[in-house]
Amino acid sequence: MSGWPSLDRADDERLARSLAAGDPGALIQVMDRYAARLYDYCHALLRDQETAAGALHDALIAAYAHVSALREPERFRGWLYALARNECLRRLRAPDRPAERHEAPEVEDGFLDEEERDRRLEARHLVHGALSGLRGREREALDLLLRHGLEPLEIAGVLGMDAPEAAHLTAEANARLDDALAAAFVARTGRNDCPELDEVVEEDGAWPLTPQATRRILQHIGACPVCHARRERISSARLLQVLPVAMIPTDLRGLVLATATDPALSADRAGIAYRAEPFDTWGWPVPFESAAAQGGGRRQPAPRGLWAALAAAAAVVLIVTGAFFLMPDSSKSRTGAQSDPSGTSSSAPDPSESSESESPSESPTPSESATPTPTRHTPSRSPKPSPTRTRAGRISVTSCTITGSGPGGCDIQVTAVGGPVTWQVTGFSGGITATGGGSLASGRTGIAHVTGECTPPGGSGTVTFSPRAVATVTLDCKA
Repeated sequence: MSGWPSLDRADDERLARSLAAGDPGALIQVMDRYAARLYDYCHALLRDQETAAGALHDALIAAYAHVSALREPERFRGWLYALARNECLRRLRAPDRPAERHEAPEVEDGFLDEEERDRRLEARHLVHGALSGLRGREREALDLLLRHGLEPLEIAGVLGMDAPEAAHLTAEANARLDDALAAAFVARTGRNDCPELDEVVEEDGAWPLTPQATRRILQHIGACPVCHARRERISSARLLQVLPVAMIPTDLRGLVLATATDPALSADRAGIAYRAEPFDTWGWPVPFESAAAQGGGRRQPAPRGLWAALAAAAAVVLIVTGAFFLMPDSSKSRTGAQSDPSGTSSSAPDPSESSESESPSESPTPSESATPTPTRHTPSRSPKPSPTRTRAGRISVTSCTITGSGPGGCDIQVTAVGGPVTWQVTGFSGGITATGGGSLASGRTGIAHVTGECTPPGGSGTVTFSPRAVATVTLDCKA
């Protein structure tokens, strides 16, 4: 995403170990690398810039307090998302949650010309129309997979499910999104080339497409070579990148650093760390829904009065340390959301608007008389490892070749190495498209199907996978 630094597992593990060792610069590096994307995720769940900032603040302080308990430092990124999600759901359940929301401004791309902005707006119309047909947890899983770059195993930890369940959820959601985007794209762009399609679309006429209209259009695409060829131009992973990114408040970094370092705020640090419990035996936070259902969730967010104290402390920190700690300021100041046509700023759902089982359940308010534990303490442990922490292997992928001329395809073999794997196609380039995903036992092989238009003299493309792997596709085209 725009403005998000690229990360790999070495970065995740190094930063987790540095933070656990008490490196004074580690928290700054964590915010440099993760804060912008975590804020966008929090904002997608809460739809309010101040509440999202409070959730991320507390999640980062909780991470600072509990990181030494994380047994899988290479999964540090997903662990941060799990902490952030719990803080967001805690605020959605708060009795004093603001009735009025003020969405954050969008991170702008100053290099886009007017024509490109129009194309992006049209793409957003398509994406939001397609996402409207998905369930809340499906949208959230796809947001984490395709926009935030988490692997299905990490999504399992964030959403509180086992790895095969997360792999199935992401694969099914991706397939449904592919179908919805294909139907929307063909309906918006192909009516002039196919009179029969025009008749199918006219039967409904609503936008976004109804599920019934989507099914009729997909049936037509399957039987129409013209519309099927148009469908092949759609990529879910690429289209989701056009969704707007919420702009992180410029003062949030100073607030986090003040809370983490000011001795006068040690009680607040301990309180935030305490509310983030319980944790499982792998050091992952127990999902808020599960903890609340068992009466063990710490539901109360940091008191709003704390923000005034943090602002004052942050000012002192920033004066002493200078602009090194400051987030780069925006050249434009805006209030309210200026994002997409539907008024949302991301593909992730608002859990408060979902009637499904993933929405926070009601539970009694825990006692407020408990004494906060010290900032760096051993968190609560469950008696056995969570099923979401199953050790996973990696994948090995082959290359493949599309030959001949015109439309063609080939298959990439995906093999699990060193343990069970949940895998997914996450992107492709070079004029090809690819689909595939699922769960594999160690040593077993799955297939990713690649399609493309083979035009002489040919060329090559790539397919990227989660877990990390890249396959090469050669187009050996003949005149």
